Amino acid sequence: METVNNRTFKNWVIAVRPWSFTTSSIAVLVTIAYLFYISSNGTAGGGVDWLNAALCLPLLMILHAGGNLVSDYYDFVKGVDGPDCVNGVTWIRSGLFLPKEILHYGWALLAVGSLIGLAILMRSDFSAIWIGVLGLLLPLFYYLLKSHVLGDVDILLCFALLPGIGTCYVATGCYHPEMLLYCLPFGLHIVAILHANNTRDIVSDRKVGLNTICGKVGVRASQWIYFAEIVLPYLLVVLFCFLCGLSQWLLITFLSLPVAVRNLKAMMGKGNVENGRIMRLDQSTAQFQFLFGLLYALGFVLGGVL
Repeated sequence: METVNNRTFKNWVIAVRPWSFTTSSIAVLVTIAYLFYISSNGTAGGGVDWLNAALCLPLLMILHAGGNLVSDYYDFVKGVDGPDCVNGVTWIRSGLFLPKEILHYGWALLAVGSLIGLAILMRSDFSAIWIGVLGLLLPLFYYLLKSHVLGDVDILLCFALLPGIGTCYVATGCYHPEMLLYCLPFGLHIVAILHANNTRDIVSDRKVGLNTICGKVGVRASQWIYFAEIVLPYLLVVLFCFLCGLSQWLLITFLSLPVAVRNLKAMMGKGNVENGRIMRLDQSTAQFQFLFGLLYALGFVLGGVL
């Protein structure tokens, strides 16, 4: 067993789960691509502060890292991440980090993120501070919300809707409420990552009293919810193109469909959940979400260029 005496810089980096940052980065990348799209078409209003938009990327990733650590601490102390847990978060129970170290590490990163957020607001204005406050509180109290069937809502707000509308505001001085709609495709895929994880952990979560949507509705309903979270975004993209007048280059997202079908087969197969065949579905869903999000952003860029 590792102890607190043989830690390296790499251990401190791995503890924040940097591979998960692909999830939090997509909202900002898509929003920047959308701002490029509307500025290229002359509908961005008074211009775009690209530096403010770019600063939202490290801001969100740092808040994500801090939220991961705080969640890891409470999952450990509440017994959610026990010896049988398969999510790969082992740095506390292995003895590599003390529980309080992880908690304080998380608080420190959330504080750093708050400073970056204040710097961004100083470059724009403070009327959007409510977005920053929510962006800090949602990852900080995710551990509490997820135990009361609100984890999915927290994730959708924290990693899709708020970053989308917040990045628009600090870059243009306007809220662009349409982003609440345009963020839904990749936002639902982000929720699908959590849903795949919670479907896999239905039994273990019930044992420790963790109330997730999956635990409430059961395996079969959870499978169909995952199906909807994966498929509905494609339908939304089609509606955006043909009813909202967005560039048909957004249909490039359909290049990710084979990966979506592979994940759907893994989730929807009879007995796959009970037999542990979705053990890594959260990871493959995250990879799919990143691919879809990049294609979605590329669609906006191509729409602006061409």
